[in-house]
Amino acid sequence: MTPLQHPPTLTSAVIKHIRDAILRGEHSPGTALPEIPLARRLATSRGTVREALRALSDLGLIEIHPRRGAVVSILTPQKAQEIFSLRALLEPYAVRLAIAERKIRSEDVGAMRAAFAWLERCAQNGDPFELIEADMNFHWTICAPCQHELLMEQLGSLQVRTRQSILYTKLYHSDANGEVASHAPILAAIESREPERAEEALRAHIIEAGTLLLGRMSEMALNQPES
Repeated sequence: MTPLQHPPTLTSAVIKHIRDAILRGEHSPGTALPEIPLARRLATSRGTVREALRALSDLGLIEIHPRRGAVVSILTPQKAQEIFSLRALLEPYAVRLAIAERKIRSEDVGAMRAAFAWLERCAQNGDPFELIEADMNFHWTICAPCQHELLMEQLGSLQVRTRQSILYTKLYHSDANGEVASHAPILAAIESREPERAEEALRAHIIEAGTLLLGRMSEMALNQPES
């Protein structure tokens, strides 16, 4: 880590810095995040780091234990299933709401097409981290027109946890082209303004992604050497 330089809001900058390091895989699951070394590396106070770690704990990225302190959360199959099952309920609802209430404007469709094009480029480039970012951006772009603030807050939190789970299993790196193809029907349904079709396409995509993730987790568990 490099020291932070002139952040607009110090605590939020520390939160983002640690969060991004976790999502990039710089801190593997179960790794300790001691306050004093972090404060020194980031050139900030221990109190600021403690506040940032509490916020990251609320997001589910880390766990804080009374004696051990903060550690990066370990993804379990149950947690992964909960993340994707909740996404399968909330994201399709957001898209259906946006279409049914005619909230999608021409500029929203343009943003969706641009997000899909970015997803395609990232798949061709073969960078798994960029592909995950493009994927999350596409999902956010198609849900945002619903203009439901509380719903979007929940989806924002779920996106952070989704990034973490995908990075830990490197799922997207193994099937980049398939990921792009699975998003195309969602965009087509939204462009045609068919709420039921868009809702079902998005739900099916998320359920399939969750199933693939759980399968990948099972493979990794079987391949781990016995202690």
